[in-house]
Amino acid sequence: MRFAIWSVVLAVVAVGVALIARQSDGYVVVVAAPWRVELSLNLLVVLVLAGYFAFFLLARLVVTLAAIPERVRAYRAERARTRSRRALYDALLAFFQGRFASAEKSASVAMLAEESKAVAAIIAARSAHELGRFSEREAFLEQARGAAPEIDQARLTTLADLLLSQGRHEEALAVLKDLSGRDARNVRLLRMRLDAETALRRWDEVLATTATLSKLGGIGVPEAATARRAAHLGNLGRRAQDATALAAYWKLIPSELRVDSTIAATAARHHLALDGAAVARAIVESALEANWDTGLVALYADCAGDSALPLIERAEKWLRAHARDPALLLALGKLCMRQELWGKAQSYIEASLALEPTHEGHMTLATLMEKLGKSQEAGRHFRRSAELAG
Repeated sequence: MRFAIWSVVLAVVAVGVALIARQSDGYVVVVAAPWRVELSLNLLVVLVLAGYFAFFLLARLVVTLAAIPERVRAYRAERARTRSRRALYDALLAFFQGRFASAEKSASVAMLAEESKAVAAIIAARSAHELGRFSEREAFLEQARGAAPEIDQARLTTLADLLLSQGRHEEALAVLKDLSGRDARNVRLLRMRLDAETALRRWDEVLATTATLSKLGGIGVPEAATARRAAHLGNLGRRAQDATALAAYWKLIPSELRVDSTIAATAARHHLALDGAAVARAIVESALEANWDTGLVALYADCAGDSALPLIERAEKWLRAHARDPALLLALGKLCMRQELWGKAQSYIEASLALEPTHEGHMTLATLMEKLGKSQEAGRHFRRSAELAG
């Protein structure tokens, strides 16, 4: 449509110019002694237009020729950029395919271009690491240094990750702490930091990092519970030789974790080792009231102090709800032995063995038989205990 309109316009202009030129009878005289040139006005107009057009073409030619070197340079630069982009693509593809030697080679080509140098160096570093060439890895990472802030963060993140995979947790943690100052909400960095802190047994830091990850939704509930449990167990272990410190730390543990069977059992054992049977008993009883656990029930038999009667009474109340729990029956048998209630002890232990024959159950009954002077029965249970242990 536009072409048709312009065609009509040009045709009208051409007709108009032709009509005007036909009606024109003017002329122009140019005198430059000793010459005299006389031209029609129409011819002069044509010559002026032709001269202008020729000058325009000549100027365009000169400009085009002058621009050739720059165009050649631009073409070569664009070709180099295209080659580096292709090399970077090949490096990424090879890396994720597990072809690390090819990835390193392609990344080295991509590093020749300034725009892809830093990213390519990081890929080359990861590839060299996977190939076990750690000195080359360091050299590649060094070439990525000093780039834009976001590239430098990628370099440091890569360095921390590779150090962690080598088991160099102290160095990795130092890098991660530096990165945390730049990006405190980065879930990936926090998870790596949690791994490093756990490996280094820095339990207070593990608790803090786990709390941050939980707020950001960067860790699942079961995984967070596992991390917190490990941290509290580690902190309890560090205070295992000091009853006061152990009791003080126990108060700092959230109430929902105090009834965790693993944490409660560990704390109770530490208190028992420090002659804190009463404290251990309270810990175990609270945990069992919240969550029944056969491991804790077995430990309960060791929590008797001067008198086992209060523990027997408590355990017999539990027996109403857990009448067929062999661990509870065995614990009651041990408590009755401690209180020298031989008949009840034998009944409970035999009931436990009827439900679940165990090495510990037969060993306990053998010990009881010895106390009662029944050496033949004791020998039989000792042999049965050995069979189950083997």
